[in-house]
Amino acid sequence: MSNWTYFQAQRWASSFLRRLHQDPYAPEFVLKMIHGWSDADLLMHNRVVMSDDEKQRFQAAIFRIAKNEPTQYVVGKAPFFGRTFVVNNDVLIPEMETEDLVEWVLQEMPENEPLKVLDLGTGSGVIGITLSLERPRWNITLSDISAGALRVATANQRLHGTNLPEIESDLFTKLANERYDLIVTNPPYISPNARDVMDQSVIEYEPPVALFASENGLGLYHRLFEQVHYHLKPGGILFGETGYDQEESIQRLFHQTQPQAKIKVRHDIADRMRMIKAWDFI
Repeated sequence: MSNWTYFQAQRWASSFLRRLHQDPYAPEFVLKMIHGWSDADLLMHNRVVMSDDEKQRFQAAIFRIAKNEPTQYVVGKAPFFGRTFVVNNDVLIPEMETEDLVEWVLQEMPENEPLKVLDLGTGSGVIGITLSLERPRWNITLSDISAGALRVATANQRLHGTNLPEIESDLFTKLANERYDLIVTNPPYISPNARDVMDQSVIEYEPPVALFASENGLGLYHRLFEQVHYHLKPGGILFGETGYDQEESIQRLFHQTQPQAKIKVRHDIADRMRMIKAWDFI
């Protein structure tokens, strides 16, 4: 047996990562995700001695994090909306802004109607699966251009007990005859020119197809705005996550492509525009 307790292991790892200017709280996250522990569980194990095998696995994880690999990819899990989801570098790591988007959808849309819903560009499936678990009467489809992403979504469906249809499609290519009451999307919206100001770990590890779009980040939204009215039922609504610096540009693009429709933006906790709701398409 190792003579490291869980507390000593965290202290070593935090000090090691801090010297390398990495997140000193990552060790706590690693242990909680690996074991499914709460903060209280972690505290209760402070004096428990690690096995040699776990010590080696823990050190290996910390060394990967020290080399800039995102902690969520290291442990293969990430929290979202109070649940844990499988992730790997075929999908984006779920962020708080996406939780805000889901919360907005839940607030705005009727709870007990059997809405037909599309999670467009589902990635790991966190949006669609969460909506399905929170609103069991909704009929939700997951779609993504990436087969690798859909494999992760499938793993998360198994984990959470959902059985939602999955479609491999570039936007609406494989959904030509489908119309929805609600489309929710977190598409790529970052300009390739923004690489210089992005976190290096994002550039190195997260999938470019899910991050970057042409036209200064608006290329996919341009295509979406041009096509979405063909795939919404009368009264249908689009919700989407956007870049924090796109408040004026995305509204301008929207009004150019859908001059009769309406759009509303929503800001995040830092008062930056991060979400849109659009309706009244003709």
